[in-house]
Amino acid sequence: MTKTLEIFRKSDLMVGMHKATMGSALFAATALLIAGCSGGQGTPGQPAGEADNGALKSFDPCTALPADQVQSFGGSFPGVPSDLGVGEVGCDFRGQDVEFGVLKAETSDEKYWQGQRDQFDQFTPNQVGAHSGFAGIALGGKGLGGCRQIMYVGSGSVIVDITYSSDKMPSDEETCGKAKEIAQAVESKLPK
Repeated sequence: MTKTLEIFRKSDLMVGMHKATMGSALFAATALLIAGCSGGQGTPGQPAGEADNGALKSFDPCTALPADQVQSFGGSFPGVPSDLGVGEVGCDFRGQDVEFGVLKAETSDEKYWQGQRDQFDQFTPNQVGAHSGFAGIALGGKGLGGCRQIMYVGSGSVIVDITYSSDKMPSDEETCGKAKEIAQAVESKLPK
């Protein structure tokens, strides 16, 4: 299951499922396709040679939420650190029926995510506090219990992703609503 989680994150699309579902294979295939098509120049969302403004350098996704908030969202604290070497680092908070992650991607800015629009079944621009962003469901992921809430921060982004276990999946609307709710709690810790 951890391997599946790593594959999802490598594509900047979706996190892995707490329990395996048919959607896991679909997401993994999409992730591998995107990862295989990347040019390998520069870092995700940033042209080669362009410097990052460092807005997220001091932001720690693993401490953005206190234990009581993590538990109120259904996760367990402390989180499990996640650094997949692809530009997204943070922590996963695993619970009985849900798993969510808080990640930062220091070089995946709004332009990067706009370039990824065709990799989402749902790409809904929105606002979380002072930060614009979008809620997204990976291509082929509708109805499979996962959603990402991305918030643009400087030349990077902060991502809250959530996945429900196969037997506890709410509607896509509710799943994205929960991702945004968690993102709102994280947003107050972000650089303005």
